[in-house]
Amino acid sequence: MRLSSTSKSADTYFTVFLMISFALFSCEIFASSISIDDYKYSFYFYLDIIATLSIISDVDVLLDFVAVIFGMSVSTESVDALPGILHIENALN
Repeated sequence: MRLSSTSKSADTYFTVFLMISFALFSCEIFASSISIDDYKYSFYFYLDIIATLSIISDVDVLLDFVAVIFGMSVSTESVDALPGILHIENALN
């Protein structure tokens, strides 16, 4: 996940925060399906699962893991893009 207002070094903090969010949302789904009657297999159960799984696309570590499982190539290229700055030497290669 890259945000235009932060540098590449902040990606680690975003990744940690998103992984914590993923774990907490997963625990919430598990706890809700145990404690709330009629929650399991309801519309909101599936909606919560889809919303929680959507976090995977933002976490590079989890996305790479999913790519390996499905036999896809893992992209390790990333750049620190700064708005308004064009690096011509990299664009020509």
